[in-house]
Amino acid sequence: MKNYVYILLLLILTSCSDNDDPIIPILNSNGLEKEKLEVKLGESVSIKPVLNTNDVDYRWTVNEEFVSKEPDFIFEPKKTGEYNIHFKAFNSSGQVESSYKIVVIKIREIKENSAKYLSELIEYKPAPGRFLESFKEGDAEGILGDPKDTQWVYLGGFGGYVSAGFDHTILNAEGRDFAVYSNVYEGMSEPGIVMVSFDYNGNGKADDEWFELAGCEYDSDKTIHNYEITYTNPKGAKDVSWTDNQGKSGVIINDFKIDNIYPNFIEEQESVTFKGTLIENKIDFNYNHPDYGEMVWLLPREWGYAGNLSSEYESYKPGEWTTCTGANTFDIDWAMNGKGEKVKLPGVDFIKVYSATNANAGMLIGEVSTQVMGAADLSMLKD
Repeated sequence: MKNYVYILLLLILTSCSDNDDPIIPILNSNGLEKEKLEVKLGESVSIKPVLNTNDVDYRWTVNEEFVSKEPDFIFEPKKTGEYNIHFKAFNSSGQVESSYKIVVIKIREIKENSAKYLSELIEYKPAPGRFLESFKEGDAEGILGDPKDTQWVYLGGFGGYVSAGFDHTILNAEGRDFAVYSNVYEGMSEPGIVMVSFDYNGNGKADDEWFELAGCEYDSDKTIHNYEITYTNPKGAKDVSWTDNQGKSGVIINDFKIDNIYPNFIEEQESVTFKGTLIENKIDFNYNHPDYGEMVWLLPREWGYAGNLSSEYESYKPGEWTTCTGANTFDIDWAMNGKGEKVKLPGVDFIKVYSATNANAGMLIGEVSTQVMGAADLSMLKD
């Protein structure tokens, strides 16, 4: 069954002239021509202009192609995309016109055999880090499916990421929408920023715009947006040097002198650059633990990051599962575009997690690196 969305142009009454001259057509819209209307594929849009005279001819175009000369127009899209619908009414005395932007989207509905968890690995691209000798490109498939059957995937230093998709669209509902699992424990929060993408072009690929979910430190004066870091491959058992766009430099320490802590399976083998949002390092190097004495302590953030021991983390602890300790939850309404503007997404098809800090926590811990164990649609976990 089709759903009809009506855009109504409001009538303006004008007095008739004393002669027989045609009346100039006038309409007053309700402002929808300034907005972008989203409709699902399979729905139609009925546009009914209301004028102050019937003595007019009509012309409708869709993306500059003529489609109708009738007074009303029903738009029935056959594929996803953005459409510009233009309306013009005219007679011998003048004309009036208006345009409307309609975005046709495809929602991949939940079916009987839909998975609660990630079903497709898109890309695993870690930054340099001390545990990379244990990871190969294909190991990232471990984040797919039920987290109790997965191993964690290691993202390395700032910017290293993994991206994956669901077999359905997670709808933007009220409150938190999905969870990202990790192996965080007390004193070891290694926050990762979560990005999301909706399949606007409907091709099933993660090639639409990505949006950052703004955590609690998004607007902090210590957060650096549009941060860039470049790591240079030392090609051997050496430290990996880095430089950033803030004029700073340093190294990822290869303290175990393994073969190479630079990822050998990525395309960029001379150097690699990662871009994103850098949040403040929060490391207490002199934390006095009541049981273990002085130690390094990685402090959690209040909310909005993966790999973070925040208040909701234990609420999604998978009970008897021993390979996964809990999850952070996320609201699609936190989405921000690259200009720092809030966006309203209908849902999410793909997620990406990347390490959000550039920090070395010392010999025992090394670089602060987010680890990911999977993700889930909360609406399906509640069923």
